Amino acid sequence: MNKPKDDKQTLSEQLKLIRAKLEEEGSRIPSERLIVEYDNGGGQCGVRENPFFVAYEKLLASYTKALAAYKNLASENDTEIDDIADVKKKFKLAK
Repeated sequence: MNKPKDDKQTLSEQLKLIRAKLEEEGSRIPSERLIVEYDNGGGQCGVRENPFFVAYEKLLASYTKALAAYKNLASENDTEIDDIADVKKKFKLAK
């Protein structure tokens, strides 16, 4: 079983990776459409939610859950706790 310190370190590393991916992919948001047309080749076509946004929203949800878990493991003196406030502000999440 992992020690709390090991969990915290692992979670911190994952948070950094997820945040980097969110920032990288976030630059695409202005150029992406919310709805895209599709044609599956079997006679079905139409519009659907852009898979990019679906994936981005899931990644953002995972990140915010991981931040909350990290906050529960972290001490009040950890500088990474400030990331929670930064993310809430950047993504306009509820307080």
